Amino acid sequence: MHSTNGNSKLAPLETPPGRPDEAYVLQSLCGELIYIPCSKSIMRLAVTGKETNDSFCVVGTGGAQSDPIGFHYHRQAHDVFLCIKGNINVWANDQCRTLGPGDFASVPPGVIHQYQIVGDYTEFLGLIVPGGWEEFFRFIGEPYNGPLFPLTDDRNVFQVLIPKLKAAAEQFDMVPVRDHPSVEPQAWIAGKDDNLPGALEPYFLRAGTGPRHLIGGVVCTTLAGMAESNGRFSIASIEGCSAHEPSPLSKGLTFDEVHHAFYVVDGSVTFKLGNEQVTLTSGQSIFVPQAHSFAITFASRFAKAYVFTNGEGLPGLLRKAGTPFQESIPPANPTSWEESRLREHESSFKFSLASA
Repeated sequence: MHSTNGNSKLAPLETPPGRPDEAYVLQSLCGELIYIPCSKSIMRLAVTGKETNDSFCVVGTGGAQSDPIGFHYHRQAHDVFLCIKGNINVWANDQCRTLGPGDFASVPPGVIHQYQIVGDYTEFLGLIVPGGWEEFFRFIGEPYNGPLFPLTDDRNVFQVLIPKLKAAAEQFDMVPVRDHPSVEPQAWIAGKDDNLPGALEPYFLRAGTGPRHLIGGVVCTTLAGMAESNGRFSIASIEGCSAHEPSPLSKGLTFDEVHHAFYVVDGSVTFKLGNEQVTLTSGQSIFVPQAHSFAITFASRFAKAYVFTNGEGLPGLLRKAGTPFQESIPPANPTSWEESRLREHESSFKFSLASA
């Protein structure tokens, strides 16, 4: 990864700055690290309510096989689970799927759910809306400074964790449902688990499925849209190729009211903010606050990043301006496109496209 100079404001950090209206980059596997006692897992707070004015938080989790965390629901918080590495079982009401890399689950408020890390090493990302809910993890957990996560913890869980969970249930938006019947992980359902529901309800989405749209050589796959989040957030992947540059994302885009958090999962992606730029590789992330201009260049033969927003933002724009695309990878040759396809949406998406 490189930036324009050693004093760059985009020099990579190990923890979020804890201030609003500030763009920043996080190193791979970094964030505010919180170990949940006796869990064989840690939470990495990559974006918190302090950076987003409590609009959302992005949390990475790494861990090894352990018991399910216990059924519960949230009155207001909306959870999502995006598997990056390994496997994770996710329950939502009476459904359960085993997620692998690229698989996704959405759990709206009121849905009884739990998760379980499966295997020797799993990584997944979560978006929680609203922001500020990450205080729950700070309350029940403890700071961690190791390489990945502890595999052994001989302490008594009824002494170091259960009392905190009981107290947390009274202070935070988490309602335990101890008698909820569990089910075994179920097979993925063709025709259901490969489409968005178009409404606020729990769902699972298989990797590589969901609506895909193409503009130039950029492919945008929507994992959650405004219909699925009751207008609270959008999540998508963007894919492209260095050979297709310049792309529709190469000019500066400024969204007046929408924050963007990007996580690179494959290849290299260059982000330009103002007069500075930084190239991120797999596992690194960048947060771009609302009203900050950013341009994106795909810096490798193939690159892919996930983007999380607190509104339509870039995912909604690409879905609106692009054309439906059925292939599983970007095209060999980029399609022709007119800048006007983006500019015609400047008013409705409250964004502006740089003129040069």
